[in-house]
Amino acid sequence: MTPTPIFGRVFLGARAPPRAAARLACEHGLRCGHNYPSELVGTSDCDEEAPGQRARLEGQRRRSWAIDRTRARVGRGARAYERAVKALKSWEHFDLGWARVSRESGTAVGDAVCVEARVAGVWIRNPLRIVELREREKRASGGASSSSGARAKARFAFAHGTLGGHLLAGEERFSVELAEDGEVFYEAYAFSRPAHALSVVSYPFVRLLQKRFHWDSSRAMRKILSEAE
Repeated sequence: MTPTPIFGRVFLGARAPPRAAARLACEHGLRCGHNYPSELVGTSDCDEEAPGQRARLEGQRRRSWAIDRTRARVGRGARAYERAVKALKSWEHFDLGWARVSRESGTAVGDAVCVEARVAGVWIRNPLRIVELREREKRASGGASSSSGARAKARFAFAHGTLGGHLLAGEERFSVELAEDGEVFYEAYAFSRPAHALSVVSYPFVRLLQKRFHWDSSRAMRKILSEAE
């Protein structure tokens, strides 16, 4: 299905927005609600679903959405995994210079968050809401599910979905996992499509930015864990 451009309110500015501006964007987004189909809300982390359900969800997304997935080894050992979980919970993977999220933002389901990015000299504020949070520790019968198909000793993940006022529609999930061999992996996964005329006309550039964010956030997580050693 081709998305219909929306000429609604978006949040742009030439200067770095103050904290109050982020709250304004979130309040607007919460009033509007999610800007993508309700049946897809909370489905970006479907690794633990039954195979048939997982295949159905993945097929539905691939038909109508751009898919991005980046998975990177970022450290090793239980201490590195614990530091990676802490980094996700405090949004340190967004400390990229050109993108940011307030460290005070929560990761509980229902929490609103504003992603701010500086693109071509313009600050963009995009409101989202946490739609899923999962944390699994190793059990006697086996570990948590991993998107690589293997079993993980432990896994922490959360996903946020776009709200009205966001230039895109869709969902993004971030996860860290401790594999059975002790390796720590970070993964970012998203399905998205344009939700505003501005993102339609600049879509090739938007896609480059999305890929850049995944690469940069992976490097940021590696740096965070290397400094913790």
